[in-house]
Amino acid sequence: MRPTEVFDPLLQHERTALAWERTAISGVVVGALMTRIGARIHLLLGGIGLAQVCASAALLVWAGRHYEDLHGTLRAGESPVHPRAAALVGVGATVATLLATAIAAAAIILDR
Repeated sequence: MRPTEVFDPLLQHERTALAWERTAISGVVVGALMTRIGARIHLLLGGIGLAQVCASAALLVWAGRHYEDLHGTLRAGESPVHPRAAALVGVGATVATLLATAIAAAAIILDR
């Protein structure tokens, strides 16, 4: 059940949940752009973008379901940050950004 009173005046659980959601939404946007631009260059690049959209959408669903779990974790005095998940998302976001930049650069070069 969702608590009725605020037990963390700094609302760490709210900030953590919103950060995961923002990361997931930006991943969907990057993946959609990568799919659109990458498919013009090579079908495999479009597939990579589509995979990025699916992975980011799964992260968004996970963040929504995991939100309620944060209350119990914080009440127990534990950190709500999962180091492996945070590292995986960080690496995935960096790789997706690099791929999107490479695709955009290739699209500019091919359009000339």
